[in-house]
Amino acid sequence: MFGIMKLKESITMVVCDGKAKLTKLPPHGETKIVTHQGKIKRVKWDEGEEF
Repeated sequence: MFGIMKLKESITMVVCDGKAKLTKLPPHGETKIVTHQGKIKRVKWDEGEEF
């Protein structure tokens, strides 16, 4: 294991059909998981900046 408790940033893990992908979350924004026929099609990030 990679020491998940030692991470100092926010991440998301997406699992589909035995495949897993870890990605960092943006400091400000949205992360959308798009599915099609019950399977993950894509992951979209919409990043912003605090004003």
